[in-house]
Amino acid sequence: MTQWALDTTCCSSVREARTLLSGNGFSLIFCEDQLLDGNYHELLNSFTKPSKSRFIVMSSTPELDDKYDEAMQLGAFEMIATPCRKSDIQWIVIRAMQEESRRGGSRRRSTTEEASVETAAVVSNSPDRDNSDGNQ
Repeated sequence: MTQWALDTTCCSSVREARTLLSGNGFSLIFCEDQLLDGNYHELLNSFTKPSKSRFIVMSSTPELDDKYDEAMQLGAFEMIATPCRKSDIQWIVIRAMQEESRRGGSRRRSTTEEASVETAAVVSNSPDRDNSDGNQ
């Protein structure tokens, strides 16, 4: 994710993610559907609405029909099946960045905000998930 100037942080449980996400304004949050101590529902329910974060659920099953609707109703930005292609992740990141720039609309940003690096969190049971630049 470094190609988009995203500073990535990883964690592996609902408890760890709650602590991490409560103190930081992450732009993107990639979260597996099942974690060591819970699932993505618990994290989505802990966000205050509206949140500037884009929450992307990574499903371990290819059948997304029912899960997709449920995740969207809970406030997810997107849900994709894993394993996924690098281009799938790129498309989601680009869409989220475009939405953020539209959301900012005509507001002028200060030079400090323009220079800041966007941040992404990866909440995953798999230690190798933090290598988001690898081919899949």
